[in-house]
Amino acid sequence: MDLTTRLLIGITAFAVLGYISLVYGSCALDSDCHFRLCAGGRSLCGVDHAHVRDR
Repeated sequence: MDLTTRLLIGITAFAVLGYISLVYGSCALDSDCHFRLCAGGRSLCGVDHAHVRDR
């Protein structure tokens, strides 16, 4: 594997981890945000933002 390929893989990994930490980290700090489960109920599909009284 050459240097360019390693660099692109590293940049991609950094971008993916940064995005995940931004979305899920900011949701953890917000009381109106909660994690949404997939149809099977076993894995996370994303986050929902709703006020506590709307739930």
